[in-house]
Amino acid sequence: MKTPIEIISRMTAMPEYSPDTIKRLMSKLGLNEKGFAVLMNVLPLTVRMWTSGAVQPCGQSVRLMQIYDACPEIVEHIIGNPERENE
Repeated sequence: MKTPIEIISRMTAMPEYSPDTIKRLMSKLGLNEKGFAVLMNVLPLTVRMWTSGAVQPCGQSVRLMQIYDACPEIVEHIIGNPERENE
C-alpha cells in the first residue's frame, strides 16, 4: 500500500470537484454536511454552497478532497472511528 505522501507526491493535476462529485465523496467517507465541514475545516454553509453549485471549492480544499478521495482511510486517522471508540 502506498503512503499518503507517495500518493500526494504523484498528484499534479488539480481535478474539478462538481457538486455531484463532492456529494459522492461525502458518501464515500460516510459523512454528512456537518461532518464533512469539520473534516475540511470550513463552515457547514460552505459545504452547502459547494454541493449546491453556488461556489467552487478553492485550491486547498480541492487538494484535500483529492487526497481524501484517493486515500479515504486517512480520514479515520484524522477524525477517529466512532465505532471503535464504543468497543
